[in-house]
Amino acid sequence: MKKVISIFTGLLIVVISASFGPGSVFGETLVIGGDAPLSGPAASWGIGQARGVQMAIDEVNAKGGLNIKGKTYTLKLVSYDNKAQANEAASIANKLIYSDKVKYIMVAAVGATGRAIQTVTARNNVFFSFSCWGKMLLGPKVPLNFRFGFSPYEMSDAYIQAVKKIYPDAKTIATISPNDTSGWDGAKGDIRAAKKLGIKCVAEEYYERDQTDFHATLTRILSKKPDILDLATSPMSTGGVILKQAYEMGYKGPKAWNACSMASRAIKIAGEEAAEDLFLCVNWNYLSPKFTLPALREVIKKYEDKYKEDWDYYGICAYAGAQIVFSNMQKIQSIDPAKVAKAMVANQPYDTFLGPVVFGNAEVYGVPHAMLHPLVLSRVHNGQLENMSFGLHPDLAKVVGGWKFPQ
Repeated sequence: MKKVISIFTGLLIVVISASFGPGSVFGETLVIGGDAPLSGPAASWGIGQARGVQMAIDEVNAKGGLNIKGKTYTLKLVSYDNKAQANEAASIANKLIYSDKVKYIMVAAVGATGRAIQTVTARNNVFFSFSCWGKMLLGPKVPLNFRFGFSPYEMSDAYIQAVKKIYPDAKTIATISPNDTSGWDGAKGDIRAAKKLGIKCVAEEYYERDQTDFHATLTRILSKKPDILDLATSPMSTGGVILKQAYEMGYKGPKAWNACSMASRAIKIAGEEAAEDLFLCVNWNYLSPKFTLPALREVIKKYEDKYKEDWDYYGICAYAGAQIVFSNMQKIQSIDPAKVAKAMVANQPYDTFLGPVVFGNAEVYGVPHAMLHPLVLSRVHNGQLENMSFGLHPDLAKVVGGWKFPQ
């Protein structure tokens, strides 16, 4: 097993603060860009990530910044709201690169906007990390791209299996998801996973992101009598409405939702009864001692004390990912995006508050640039998240063996 590099906050600060000396040159600013939805139905993803990256930046700056070959860099986050619109995302990417002079864009969500941003970052050699889904966002042609957090290619099989285990008689599934790259990817990932288990897809519906009334769509879906209703890549506020309307129309069966990264918001909209037996894979009870580390519970409490609300999963991953990026800059003494990207893979695994982290899944993307950490599966019962089980992606298991959460 390779040596694990710790990126816990305290240890990161020690590494950074120990590097300063009387010969340091002050006054340099390293601007980190954000190009994400900060308003509208998908806002929780963008806001959570922006806060996560800002928290990592604050930790570095609190100890004087990054010291790279005698120069001290203060980190600064500049984020803009792309409203989950691809054309707006491309325009913002150009603004960040040409006006704000960024070489790192580290806040981005929604696959369609990710593709738009990528067209700009790739030709300008900009490091691009995101939560966006879509197979084309990672690969040899975009070597500076990294996904922080799971996508269907890393989690669909495990969590659909969890639903099947609780509901062994389930034979059909119906999906409802946004009509864009993320929506297609999320729905088709779950459909593929269901098919492996002998579960047939009887309806595959897509909607525009500004849609609020789903009665007609749900009428078509429920006429097929699916055993499982899958919300795929629906944003939290939209998914909450879908759950509520489906329940009012008579659906009482299990629900799967691979992109529900802040269940509390969806439950508040849908109601506890409508959200009962909702199965999740990118949101679990972070404060439960079951399948969490004390360090994660401390991070969550710190966030909730500051912002007075729950934290989106992809924001948590953005925080962990930013810590990894900044620790590698310090370690290799460079802020060059290409060198940092190579170091991200070369210096793994990482010991984080999520558990061990590696970047992998080259089998799917052609490059090992997808963040992998222990996958915790959960479901909603009586309005609360219950942690059910956890698993390790094969690429993570190869590195950390039979790692388990401490009892």
